[in-house]
Amino acid sequence: MERRGISLAYSQPRDKMTLARMADDAGFQTIWTAGESIAIFGAMATVTKRARIGSGVLRAFATDTRTLANDTIAMERLSANRYTLGLGGGTKRHNINQLGQAFDHPASRIRELIGYMRSVWATPPGTPVEFHGTYYHQTGTRLVGPPAETAAHHLPIYIAAVNKGMLRLAGDVCDGLCGHPIASVPFIQNVAWPSIDEGLKRSGRTRADFDHCGWVVTAISNDRAQALRELKYHIGRFMATRSYAIVLDSQGLEQVRLAVQDAFFNHPNDIDALVAAIPDDVAAAHGIYGSPDDVREQAKRYTGVVTTPTFYCASAAMSPERIKENLLLMIETFGQ
Repeated sequence: MERRGISLAYSQPRDKMTLARMADDAGFQTIWTAGESIAIFGAMATVTKRARIGSGVLRAFATDTRTLANDTIAMERLSANRYTLGLGGGTKRHNINQLGQAFDHPASRIRELIGYMRSVWATPPGTPVEFHGTYYHQTGTRLVGPPAETAAHHLPIYIAAVNKGMLRLAGDVCDGLCGHPIASVPFIQNVAWPSIDEGLKRSGRTRADFDHCGWVVTAISNDRAQALRELKYHIGRFMATRSYAIVLDSQGLEQVRLAVQDAFFNHPNDIDALVAAIPDDVAAAHGIYGSPDDVREQAKRYTGVVTTPTFYCASAAMSPERIKENLLLMIETFGQ
């Protein structure tokens, strides 16, 4: 694997700087972390030299658009043009529970948001901003914008997507995809890439112009039973999400999905029930687990399927200490 990324999501803030520096030294192309703190991204940028810093992912509807555009430019400055803006729409349930609103037509909203940011970033100094869309409007004072030389720089935007509409949007207007953590190779080949290709065709591009980052849920331990349990519990929480049903259903695994949802929703505090609902072979197809040699071999299946395999900690059942241990093993296993 010539290209690879890593996510530091769910690690402790005090550990992210050390882990980011180690991942940078190990040759990872992009270092992502969960996208809720611009301060964390900035700190990671200051302790790294080569790797891109990615927001994996920022909630697109949780932040004022002007603030998001300004913060993104600030990150470009801090990182010397090494920032990748990763955006996600969130599920309907999460948006209602956390933001108090469903945000209908999320793909259309994100398309317009991306258009807004690119428009205001390109507005020359001294020129008022004029943007009027269906969802976003701004008139008047430009952003506390970048210097002229930075304004001409193309800042990459990726989106998280699992359903076909968002995947098409990624191919149409984005530089890359934050691939869903439970995307198996068959799902990527038969659902994700064909939908992305439709978007790429609209924008007159090819796969060579697009960075498909495939998030790969990873649990590394010489205790293979422990690693498998960690993997199952982490992917089970995603598989239970109704908005992500396409992943299993498109592979003829609807009965597995129903069993997972039954365990998750009807036995919410029973980790064993959720783990038991996922057959070993299904878990093995939707993540990697085991010893460093095991996961190194398993990861080969993503070669040529995604542009940049991006290793993502199976953190849901892990203690903070175990998350750090797993991330250190991920860096050691997949670094150069």
